[in-house]
Amino acid sequence: MMRKRFLLIFLFVTCLTGCNTEKRNPLGEGFVGRDPGDTVALPAIPLTSARSFQSLIIPTVMGEQEELLVGQMNGFLLRSLLRFNVPDELSGGVPSGLTIDSLRVNLGIRSARLVENASLIALRPDSPWEELQTYVDTTRWVESEVLATPIPGAVTQVFADRVRIDLPVSLLKYAVEAGDQSVEILLQPDGEAPFLLDIFSREATDIRADAPIPELEAVYRVGDVTERAAVQTDADTYWSARINGGPPKDLAILAEGFFYGSVLNFDLPNIPQGATINSAQLQLNIDLDRSYFSSFPIEIYGLKIAEGDTAFTRFNERLLIEPATATYTINQTLIQAWISGVRENHGLALSPVNFVSLGGLPVPLNSPSLIRWLVLKDVRLNLIYSLPPEL
Repeated sequence: MMRKRFLLIFLFVTCLTGCNTEKRNPLGEGFVGRDPGDTVALPAIPLTSARSFQSLIIPTVMGEQEELLVGQMNGFLLRSLLRFNVPDELSGGVPSGLTIDSLRVNLGIRSARLVENASLIALRPDSPWEELQTYVDTTRWVESEVLATPIPGAVTQVFADRVRIDLPVSLLKYAVEAGDQSVEILLQPDGEAPFLLDIFSREATDIRADAPIPELEAVYRVGDVTERAAVQTDADTYWSARINGGPPKDLAILAEGFFYGSVLNFDLPNIPQGATINSAQLQLNIDLDRSYFSSFPIEIYGLKIAEGDTAFTRFNERLLIEPATATYTINQTLIQAWISGVRENHGLALSPVNFVSLGGLPVPLNSPSLIRWLVLKDVRLNLIYSLPPEL
């Protein structure tokens, strides 16, 4: 009996000892309660300045795209060429007693920018051209010119969903009498107001069966009978050229075809020494009235300037800019290098993804199949940093 009571007392004391809730912290007194440090989300840092840079003009064939572009904006000029075969009814010549009453080109608009400014002029191309031609002089890497003559009496009207070009009937009559098999026009902006028309090309039926592709319509009479002859375009293409030196130097623009990038400069607030950048985001809006793209792949570079030379170092994998997206996470190590003094803050360089840095300006890796561009506005830099705990 005494032995059993002794065992019970021993077990009770052992239990109390093992359940001690004031056991010492094996990491040291006060470690858990130490200040974990502060995390600070800075107010959005506005863009201080921007400048565009241009690397190279690459020959780009646009004759197989589903669009034709005509317009001008941001220092770019867009022109389109169209070729129509002579209608079969007239291909053998103008029969005796046949009178051509009207000649018209009908174009369907896919989309438009600043259409209220649109004013067009129709010209007759004097230079030979082909649908799969490029418009770059590769001996000097500058735009090549297409010679053209205004068509007297041509009247162009732009509506919300279409373009109507009334041509002098003599254009078709002379073509038939000269034995030409086609009628050609060059369409370009008239005036200096910015606008852009995206017009259905002959390839548009590849993506939309009922697309209103370009059409040449002739209304003629034989005696008292009125007939209509219509032919769709046999070839069409467009190209871009720079005007007034291209985009303004202070414009935040990205472009393919002419390969423009932009350097974005931000004046950082005072960030304490020893801070760690946890997050960096670019917040931006797109000026949709001055842009033409559905999505745009870019990369981000850091700049290093030494003895007047600028070197670009890539800090980000590809980002895809889209019209509906406003915030993009970027590699915070570049910002970290700025505040730590490892690199000077010369800004972020945004560049089309087809560029590669060869120690100076980024240069294109290959020629893209698209002409597209976007203009940035309301650009901000969002930073979150943390401070080490106080000892």
